[in-house]
Amino acid sequence: MTDFIIDEDFPCSQFEFENRFNSEQACRDYLANMKWPDGFHCRNCGHQEYWISARGLYICTRCESPNSLTAGTVMHGTKKPLTYWFKAMWWFTTRKSGVNAINLKDLLGLGSYQTAWLWLHKLRRCTIREGRERLSGNVEVDEFVVGGQQPGKRGRGANGKTIVVAAVEKEDKKLGRIRLQVVPDYSGDVLKQCVTTNVLPGSTIISDGWKGYSFLDDSSYSHNQVVAAHTAKKESVLPGVHLVASLVKRLILGTFQGRFDPKHLQSYLDEYVFRFNRRRSRNIGKKFMRIAEQVTSSTKTTYKQIKAGAAPFSLLAN
Repeated sequence: MTDFIIDEDFPCSQFEFENRFNSEQACRDYLANMKWPDGFHCRNCGHQEYWISARGLYICTRCESPNSLTAGTVMHGTKKPLTYWFKAMWWFTTRKSGVNAINLKDLLGLGSYQTAWLWLHKLRRCTIREGRERLSGNVEVDEFVVGGQQPGKRGRGANGKTIVVAAVEKEDKKLGRIRLQVVPDYSGDVLKQCVTTNVLPGSTIISDGWKGYSFLDDSSYSHNQVVAAHTAKKESVLPGVHLVASLVKRLILGTFQGRFDPKHLQSYLDEYVFRFNRRRSRNIGKKFMRIAEQVTSSTKTTYKQIKAGAAPFSLLAN
């Protein structure tokens, strides 16, 4: 997806949102300003003059090519009014713990749970901005597992759970931005790719004593190991990651009642990262604007693609 740079234009409260986007035309105008911040440009010939058809298509006056606000995006082919989509985006971004499919179905009066479930997963596909800046400075990196209680070995040797690598910026005693990635195992190759993809070279990586992080000792990163066995206060070992892990698990238990399919966990994590990294926004409407921007510049996503789950983690070729 392409990141558009436009003047910041967003409702500052739910009251303002409801008054501003209470008609189809208001929603269309907002999307049009995002799609063409410098004015309409025909996708076929670049001409700037148009007329609007009865179906809401922008018809170029030169080549008569139809230009759609929703075609080719996650809203492609939607039969529902844009006012429904705008309400879904508002609740998705402004509710502290998000919204699940049952809640969205009831809030919008949708005819089926499947439609609400599909919409939410489409919006989750829009939470990751292409080319986003990597974490920097002091960054804690560790893994945790998500899943129900099962008998047997605990920790890194546990079976039947989904492994997540977390990277957390530290700003003195406060947390900065985060990244969360579902991974297949704890190997050094997997951990190396997670670090290099998400953390800027020259940063200081803070990890525990796991041997999978040994690649950091001969890399463009500084490496600070904190070994639990050598620390009097166990809670002081990677506190940022531990806090984020507990918040993620609380979200899974609360909003989603502890039920999730491992193939969809990355999408839930992406939604959480989107909301967490914007937690300091002064206006809740700014998060709505960001997701609307990314929906406008998104690509068509089908039910079959959503049902298959997020693209699996794979090692980059050397």
